[in-house]
Amino acid sequence: MNEKSKWPLLILDEPTPTIFLDYDGTLHRGHALVDEDGTVSLDSENTLFEFAPLLVNLLKPYPQVEIVLTTSWLDTFPLEKVISYLPVSLAKRVVGATDDIKVPFGYLQDGSARTYRIRSYVFAHRLKNWLALDDSVYGAFHLSTSVLTLEPHLVLLDAQQGINTAEARNRVKSWLAEVHSSGS
Repeated sequence: MNEKSKWPLLILDEPTPTIFLDYDGTLHRGHALVDEDGTVSLDSENTLFEFAPLLVNLLKPYPQVEIVLTTSWLDTFPLEKVISYLPVSLAKRVVGATDDIKVPFGYLQDGSARTYRIRSYVFAHRLKNWLALDDSVYGAFHLSTSVLTLEPHLVLLDAQQGINTAEARNRVKSWLAEVHSSGS
């Protein structure tokens, strides 16, 4: 038996459109601060989830799109609490999170941990149609494989603008239209 035949072929065949979603630098400008009472505010003093209505409107015509959370809020709060901050129309789309995926130390050191977790989730769930909206998805080149090139799936956002740029919104719109028109 040769080396190649020992490993099962990985096929990304789950067609459900999935968005990997960060909070800080994506749905609002700034990063979360939690006080001793558990109250969340932003270091930027902007409004929490100021751009969430943009995502709600983008996804409205596409009820089949699911959301997987990648936010670092999961390091502080349980999943249910993290979901509760979202508008109801986004919260009901959440099907999972990436916080339980263990990351090798080297990826923590080089800043590509978030991308590693997303890739691991994609492989574990065999996702074919996915897009990551995040201000910290780095390392796409060295984490890409012969099965999956990551760059086309990652939307690296400016943390000071989040999804509130024409470029980001157009990228999401084109992905949604592409996935919808392919019928898969």
